[in-house]
Order: sequence, then structure tokens, then C-alpha cells
Amino acid sequence: MCLKLQKGCGDCGYAIRPAVGRFLTCPVKEAKGEAAFEIFFARGRMGVLKSILEEKIPLSKDLAEFVYQCSECGNCNEVCHQTQNENIVLNTSKWIDHVEVWNALRKDLVEEGFAPLDKHAKLIEYMNNPDMRNPYGEEKAKKIEWFSEFSNVKDKGDLVFYAGCTYPLRQSITLKNMMKILQASGKEIAISRDEWCCGSVSLRIGDEKAVMENLNHNIEEFKKMGAKTLFTACAGCYRTLKKDYPELLGEELPFEVKHVTEILIDMLKNNEIPFKAEEGDLLKVTYHDPCHLGRHMDLYDIPREVIYKIPGIELIEMKRTRKNAWCCGAGGGVKSQFPELAIDIAKDRIMEAIETDAKVLLTSCPFCDTNLSDAIKEMGPEVQDKIQLMDIIDFIASKM
Repeated sequence: MCLKLQKGCGDCGYAIRPAVGRFLTCPVKEAKGEAAFEIFFARGRMGVLKSILEEKIPLSKDLAEFVYQCSECGNCNEVCHQTQNENIVLNTSKWIDHVEVWNALRKDLVEEGFAPLDKHAKLIEYMNNPDMRNPYGEEKAKKIEWFSEFSNVKDKGDLVFYAGCTYPLRQSITLKNMMKILQASGKEIAISRDEWCCGSVSLRIGDEKAVMENLNHNIEEFKKMGAKTLFTACAGCYRTLKKDYPELLGEELPFEVKHVTEILIDMLKNNEIPFKAEEGDLLKVTYHDPCHLGRHMDLYDIPREVIYKIPGIELIEMKRTRKNAWCCGAGGGVKSQFPELAIDIAKDRIMEAIETDAKVLLTSCPFCDTNLSDAIKEMGPEVQDKIQLMDIIDFIASKM
């Protein structure tokens, strides 16, 4: 594929504005280094899309290989819309949502049979397998093993927890710590024994049709449970349930969807979490904004409010934070299909966390946790000795 240099400002590939905390934009472009060219960041991708619409470039398997090397973090969308002046609105922000545009191209590739790619196809196959209903290929029964030891679980109730797939099947310790926090505060929750994958993996890949059965099943399941509030600890599930489900249905859900940090902040404000007394110097921590919480859902303040209320700590922000935060590299199907690319992106974020002099790097997304953890392991003992990665839930539990 040969492309001429695209016209456009190029902020989506080159923007550095220290005054407003903007230090580059595209994690894929930076991870590719000298091997990067226009199609690896938004300006080039827009050029390709224009050429497709003008029938100059056909959809193909080769094109799909490039299209899926994008974490859909949305950082290009932010820089394209930024004016740093609330009274000035750029025209691009009125009609271009880069993440939705990329997703539309992925849907076209799926519909024309050029996608999903091999590893992505396996995830969807597992997700739709009646004996699994998760992208990890595990038996359905394994998803409910994690809460068997807790007495504060009900079958029905106003407050329902959606576990998703990654936490119960790969990071169940975090969910058990969440239950210990809830139990210590005397809070009961309802958990389904027949929840299915939310379908986030399918939607990011562009296979919208594959998710509809899961969507309808889950909504009916939570309605039967009497849910008034549904909450999840997974950033990807949160975005899918709160944003994608209503859009796919064309109507609001019959219950409110929250992220676990929104539950935790209410508990902290009511002094419901019994922290142990802290002595000595404050522990320095920093926070990584998951793309699905931050740029996708504008949930920046509440996770930080939670951290501020944990005794004995000092929160130090990284150089790139909030809307300018650097992606962990795992999203958009990158981790499953291009794992080396995902880890290269994560290494950059780890070094940025170490630069703050924080001893603990906190996040609130199982995919960020997995990919950043893999990067730390690959970077070796020198890095492992400098920073500890923890989910906010695990960190709170450690302070009780």
C-alpha cells in the first residue's frame, strides 16, 4: 500500500504542548518508532478512509492488519478537538469522533469478510459458545467460583454487581478484596450466576451482530434480579454497559450503571471503610487513567477522589494525565492480536510513572493492570524494584 503524505495539521501524531500537559498523542506511532508511517496515526488513517470512500483503495485483509493496530484510546480525538478555550469550539468536534470512525471501518471490514483477524475471531467464538460465554475459553461455571466464600451475596436486590470476564477468570483476588471491603462495611450485593460476557471485545473488533444475544440476555437477567443500580469494576464493561448498550438498543436501560469507584467514593464519604491507623511518611502513589473510563466516559475525578480519601498516601500526577493520559496499549484488540506492540506502549507508561518517584502505580481496569504488569515483568528487576502496580480495590483492601 503506497500513500502520499497527508494534508492536515498532524497534531494527532506530533503535538507537544507542555503548557497544557500535551506530550505527543498516538501511542502506536511512538511505539513503532522509525517504522511508523502515516497509517499508524489518525491523519494517515483519515486519508485512507477518504481513499476508501472515493474507491481508490479497496477493503482487504492487508488493510485490516493495519486498522487493528490501534488501541482506540481516543487521544487523537482529544487533541483534534482541543482549543484550550471554552468559548472556542472547533468544527471537527461537532462531527468527527475518531474512535467511532475507526470502529465504523472495522465494522465494514467484518461485514466484507476481511475481519476479524485470527486471534480476534477466537475471542468471539468463545464469547458465543453456550458452554463458555466468555472470551477466554473457560467453562461458564468458573466465572462464579470467586464469590462462593462470601455471605453478603444475594440472588436479587437493588444493587447488582456485574463481574465481567477478566476479573473472575484472571484476577479473582481483586474481586475477593472488593467483597471484603463491602463485607466490612456491612453492604450486601446481588450477583448473577448466569451473566454473559458484556460483548466489549466483539464491539471493539467491529462485530456488532455478535454481541446482540449477549446484550439481550444480560439486560433481561438484571431486570429479573430487580436491579436499580448495576455496577462493575471493569472499565471496558463499564463503557459497554453504560454507553454501548443504550446506543445499540436505541433507548435507556431500566437501571443505572456505575463504576466501582462511584460505589467506593460514597462508602468513603460515609466513613464506611475501616482503615487501619497509618504511621510514618506518606506513601507516594500515582494514577493511570484507563481510556475506557477517562477519554471514553469522562470519569476522571471520582477515581482520584477515592485515592485522596485513602489515609497515609500522597497522589502525584504523571506528566500525561486525564485527557492527555498515555494509553496502556491493551485496548482495541491490540493486546490479543499484537501483544508485543501492546507491551511496547505500556513500557513508555511505566517509565512515566517511575519519573514521578511514586512507589505505587494505581489503576482501575483489569486490561491496564494485565498489560502494565506484563511490561514491568519484561523490563526486569531494576524496574520491578522501583514501582508496584495495584488495582485501586487491592490498594484499599491493603490499608484495612
